[in-house]
Amino acid sequence: MPALVSLAHRPDAVVRLYCLPPGGSGPEFYQPWADLLPDTVEPYAVALPGRGTRRDEPSPTDPSALTGALASLTGDAADPRPFALFGHSLGALLVYETARRLRRTGRREPVLVALSALPAPHQGDLDRLLAALLTSGLDAFTDMVGPVPAELLEDPVAMTRLCTPFLADLVLALHHRHLDEPPLETSLALYGGAADPLVAPECLESWNDLFTTPATPCLFAGRHTYPQDQAPALVRQLAKDLQTAIR
Repeated sequence: MPALVSLAHRPDAVVRLYCLPPGGSGPEFYQPWADLLPDTVEPYAVALPGRGTRRDEPSPTDPSALTGALASLTGDAADPRPFALFGHSLGALLVYETARRLRRTGRREPVLVALSALPAPHQGDLDRLLAALLTSGLDAFTDMVGPVPAELLEDPVAMTRLCTPFLADLVLALHHRHLDEPPLETSLALYGGAADPLVAPECLESWNDLFTTPATPCLFAGRHTYPQDQAPALVRQLAKDLQTAIR
């Protein structure tokens, strides 16, 4: 099941930040953040089976079992520091459901839930996105993960390795069923790419239905993969939102 990868050991930091990677990606997606976040934040990334050094393990496709395991990982009762959750793309769905699982099981909840580039699951926008990813072939895949080098496209084995964890995450998302619960009372932050062809800004705003404290989406230059190109600007904004949430 999932494991935590420390991106920077900072035992004196005032807040922990747990980052869920996008579909098909591993902890390396967030490694550049270690040098961008202030020393007051101790960052972790979640390593899921089927990715990176764990690529020989079966990928999880049961959202309930996975979010239960993620709640156990992030809700560390032995660490009294506040913590926050960040998820990009399909990782945002796991962050949201992990926060709800923490509340449902009576554990400490995050001070901030930060969601990037994914529609809220209670309306039809997420279903339409998943359908597009399933039916639009390589175009939707590259919109989601970025350009694929030509040499990979010509190598069936390499393409299979690249696509397998991504497809597993799609299956996981397709297995998700949204259950109505009271809105989360934690602070919310919303981020997206201004030119994202998959998730329009108004789709981000629908998350406000599921939280008691609404947030205005903060948009960055770029498409769905904007966190890779806009990491310094995104991390600066996230650090500000974390500071506000802690206060």
